[in-house]
Amino acid sequence: MPLDLEEKYGPMLDKNNQLPQLKGISLGVLLNDYDDVINMIKPLCYQLTDKQLNQLVGYKNGNEATIKWGIWHIADHNRYHQAHISQLRKWFSQS
Repeated sequence: MPLDLEEKYGPMLDKNNQLPQLKGISLGVLLNDYDDVINMIKPLCYQLTDKQLNQLVGYKNGNEATIKWGIWHIADHNRYHQAHISQLRKWFSQS
């Protein structure tokens, strides 16, 4: 992660190697930050050629994946969390 992004959004993991807790940050700020990151990534993705999309890059634990898979993985991970948010909304609306 570029240093300027880590300074703005914080590290991916806290000092205990856990996901950081976000306290005192409004939903509006979170959504704007999310949009900023997506809007930063999108133009970079559109510049990639088919050959570049199929390029292998290093991934977790010494594995490799294509850039195309990485983009798909980001989208799939987002969908996964959207499903969690949807379920939480249903639970809270019933209480």
